[in-house]
Amino acid sequence: MEQADEPKRIILRFRDQYELEEEAIKNQYFALYGPAPPANDYFAHLVAPNESSTMHIILDIHCKSHPIIDNSKLLYEVFKVRKNKGFNFEKLSNAACDYARARCERTRWGTNRSQSEELDGVRPMQVGQSPATFVS
Repeated sequence: MEQADEPKRIILRFRDQYELEEEAIKNQYFALYGPAPPANDYFAHLVAPNESSTMHIILDIHCKSHPIIDNSKLLYEVFKVRKNKGFNFEKLSNAACDYARARCERTRWGTNRSQSEELDGVRPMQVGQSPATFVS
């Protein structure tokens, strides 16, 4: 059974033509599936289309009260979003959740930072720009 403050990741898939309506999509989701957005305890990632016209909003729910999670145990829910008069949400299957879990592996929980393949194994102190070099 799901706890009230259990961390979870919600994936909202929608056509790129609704990109500027991100806030309306999130508000409609919370209005339909509640509870209201946890006060400052969620993070929204807007993911641009990659070789398709589908975009995603990834909602990390309760990411501040649960800053460390095990992605393999995290609850995932995936919804296809369509617009008629308002936004409609179709909950997708467990197979879609498993696919989303694999695709979201590099999307950091509760932050807009992601781990690129080039940086695998690089410690944070190694990342960044080197000091300026002056050439005379």
